[in-house]
Amino acid sequence: MNKFQAMARIMAILNEDGRFKKGSRKYKIARMLASKKIDAMGPDAAYSRVKWNKYELLVDVEEYYRLEQAGKILGNFV
Repeated sequence: MNKFQAMARIMAILNEDGRFKKGSRKYKIARMLASKKIDAMGPDAAYSRVKWNKYELLVDVEEYYRLEQAGKILGNFV
């Protein structure tokens, strides 16, 4: 599997209940964190990790979003 396939599959897993709207801030954060996970672990390992433990990444998305809203993370990186 390549990076693009892994990203598509990971986002499908994260959004299977319709929690993110395409283009929303949380959607962009989820893509950024998934991309970092793919770069660090490789596409297959990242997909497997999210498949079996998707709530870990969802918690990271929410935490990043809250920090951003509180002004703890400066700049628009995503």
